[in-house]
Amino acid sequence: MTTSPPNDRTQVRLTTTETILIEVLASSAATPADVVMCSSLDLSANGLQVVVDSAIEPESILRLCIDLKDEAPLFLVGEVMWARPDEEAQGFRLGFRLFESEGTDIERWKTVLTNMIERSQG
Repeated sequence: MTTSPPNDRTQVRLTTTETILIEVLASSAATPADVVMCSSLDLSANGLQVVVDSAIEPESILRLCIDLKDEAPLFLVGEVMWARPDEEAQGFRLGFRLFESEGTDIERWKTVLTNMIERSQG
């Protein structure tokens, strides 16, 4: 686990591989939810980058579940800001911007992430 300088972003990014579940199609009375499991590349207070098998359209607003090793799952909402092919991973990289949404774990997310960054810096 490493931290990266923010580059053009205002938040410190934590380079770590965590399990992320993305609900790409919400459930209804007739169909179950369609959920994609993927891995993170980096995390920040306001976003995250993941690798998925197939592209998801930018501007899609989706529910996310972050499964951190030592924490209860965190439920968030994010918008796909960009999608790019990733030949090395044989899939696509997606950049998510996280929303400050009621009914999500965004405040706990920021606390947990701050603690993770502090631990990684010694």
